[in-house]
Amino acid sequence: MADITFTGHKKLASINKEWCGKFNHIYLSFAGPDGKFQGDWSVNHSTVRAKKDASEMATTGNMKVKTFEARYKDTFGTQVEIKYEKNGRLYRSLDEHNDMTLSEFNKWAEEHGASKPLEAHPEWF
Repeated sequence: MADITFTGHKKLASINKEWCGKFNHIYLSFAGPDGKFQGDWSVNHSTVRAKKDASEMATTGNMKVKTFEARYKDTFGTQVEIKYEKNGRLYRSLDEHNDMTLSEFNKWAEEHGASKPLEAHPEWF
């Protein structure tokens, strides 16, 4: 079971590399305090959080997609989306995926032809 901790000193690329090591067909897209999604993964996690006093959050593979996204927003004050790539196009989790666990969503993405971000885009990390 995956256990990933989000702390302020980790870079977004490091968080996603760890994430993709556990969930190899899905990745995270982080919104900054302004609500715009972050394209630069070289920054520290603390720079994209709206709640600067937040310490950390952990997740496991049995957490539901909707629970993870809601807990992240409650903890850090900004949004995160779980995404996957298929045939060069980027997709995000939808309402129909909300009741899947993170592990189930990763498996679903694999079964629907999602690429492995670590292999398809090593430059992201």
